[in-house]
Amino acid sequence: MILSTIAALATAKGRGALHVVRLSGPQALVVAQRVFSARGAWVPRKAMLGIFHSADGRDLDEGLATWFKGPASFTGEDVVEFGLHGAAYIAEEALTALLAAGAELAAPGEFTQRAFAHGKLDLAQAEAVGDLIAAESRAGHELALKQLKGTVSRKLSELRRQMTDFAALIELELDFVEEDVEFAHRDQLLSVLDQLVAECTTMHATFRHGQAIRDGIPLVLLGAPNAGKSTLLNRLLRDDRALVSAVPGTTRDSVEERFRLGDYVFRLIDTAGIRATEDQIEQMGIERSWNKLAEAHLAVVLVDPTETTAESARELVEKVREANPEAELTVLLTKSDLWGAFDRSAYPKHLVFGPEEEALSRLEAHLLDRIRQHEPEGNVLIANARHASALLATIESLSRARVSLTQGTSGELVAYDLRDALRQLGSITGEITADDLLGSIFSSFCIGK
Repeated sequence: MILSTIAALATAKGRGALHVVRLSGPQALVVAQRVFSARGAWVPRKAMLGIFHSADGRDLDEGLATWFKGPASFTGEDVVEFGLHGAAYIAEEALTALLAAGAELAAPGEFTQRAFAHGKLDLAQAEAVGDLIAAESRAGHELALKQLKGTVSRKLSELRRQMTDFAALIELELDFVEEDVEFAHRDQLLSVLDQLVAECTTMHATFRHGQAIRDGIPLVLLGAPNAGKSTLLNRLLRDDRALVSAVPGTTRDSVEERFRLGDYVFRLIDTAGIRATEDQIEQMGIERSWNKLAEAHLAVVLVDPTETTAESARELVEKVREANPEAELTVLLTKSDLWGAFDRSAYPKHLVFGPEEEALSRLEAHLLDRIRQHEPEGNVLIANARHASALLATIESLSRARVSLTQGTSGELVAYDLRDALRQLGSITGEITADDLLGSIFSSFCIGK
């Protein structure tokens, strides 16, 4: 049972218009009344003007206090939130006063963990709180908001209900094993299992796209030295981030920056030019280029046709496809202002990129189109590695149960695999949890949330 009353600054540290200081716990109102003199009676969900006092009794600030009586609060406990002026000194002194009045300093994510403990959120929704705070784009924000609203949880709950009904039939048969009774035809059970595996597999398949939206879509620039990669990086960023030189091989290491385009955030990765070389440092940079390609969601291969033959371009494109078959590949013929008259039809299917602003706009529209084409159908999108891992384990357990059913193996083994599938799926929403898992999840949250 949670008995302590916790306090923390709920807004970012530093100077601002306002600071919010939060209390939660069974003694929240008592602690609040020790440091805040309200001008009127304390009424739930009503903001009251008053004076906040320091630990030594001085008038610290005039501000607002709002009492949320549990369980009708974020954490499910009594909660009091103070709205104070945004000086760092005021926030520090206010927190010191609350601790002196009987509160304890909240651990990272402890408010959200208490909301989970009191059934206000399941574990997947609690994790979505952290994702919502960290969202850098509209797509990332919408993804986290859907999870917070329970889109993922409702789907998982339906799958668990189907698994539970299935497991109940198998368990019932075990109770009548001596009578050799079957409560469901095996072909019907196999059909249910196949459906469960298919639905879990469909959800798991959304993880690659969901993770990219959540963490930033990896966009890797590849090509020979002096093909225009660093120039493109600077133009996409609208900033002179990378050195640009006519001397080939200026970039020896990968350069990574984030930028927003449309509804998405991209992780833009400029890499060392790919070519045969005896230079050991340059070889290390080229090896890193291929390593970065392995994590790419989008890959742009830049080709300068004044320096690279169509045959060499095709060879590079094939190497890129082999290194990462899942990446959306775009070939960009660069430096169009230097071409003169030549036949580019022999080059791989490509976009043309030059110094004009229209070329950049066309490329940006093309990149957005490639991402939108891969958006999974439906509202359920998995973006959390923990969830993806649990879904994969669920699929493996269900698949083992299917093999046991088809081979006529003991019902006890089928039941065991079904129970394991239920456990794995339940771990996503927290219906089945371990203390070390909770500690790992909530320790990544900021203090005050």
